[in-house]
Amino acid sequence: MGIARADGQVTQPIGNANDGTPIYDRPLGSGFFLYVEVRNGVSNRPAGHTTFNSDLGDPNALPDFQILVSRPLGNGSTKVCDDGSIPPPGGVPAVNPPMFGGSQDSANAINDLACRFDYRGTSSEACTRNVSQDAQFVVSTSRAQFCTASGVGSEIAFPIGDTRVTVRVRDNLGAPGPASSMIVRVAAE
Repeated sequence: MGIARADGQVTQPIGNANDGTPIYDRPLGSGFFLYVEVRNGVSNRPAGHTTFNSDLGDPNALPDFQILVSRPLGNGSTKVCDDGSIPPPGGVPAVNPPMFGGSQDSANAINDLACRFDYRGTSSEACTRNVSQDAQFVVSTSRAQFCTASGVGSEIAFPIGDTRVTVRVRDNLGAPGPASSMIVRVAAE
């Protein structure tokens, strides 16, 4: 997982936190892409495709792509998937520490952020670009990519400071893979 500039060029982490989590520095909290690449896991099954599976009465209704943040994005709205298709667009609440299901607040936050991502099943569909500006997965062994559909806009802008992003992806039979994290650090304005 990582960050790509608005033109799709991948950025590199500036270092690691004490626990080894990569830190990505951004001058602003918006205007970039978040991407997560996946490959077949231990089960050798491909990743599931869903980025939205909300049931406001079931705290374990989750999409295959599951992503959480440690601090609210944008206005931190608790409305699920208010991504701008019905104005006004809203933000995403925090879940800290990260918890994948088990509470309605966690399930809602996962669905709220995950619905803003697209599944990209081939390298030619990637939101990331190589030096020739061709769409391409970052890691050659990746089999799919999830990418913020239209980038990180002001509605889900990261706040100033450090925000931990934690993600996991289920395979096409519903078995979750390991969680992975990165830190998005936004400079003070």
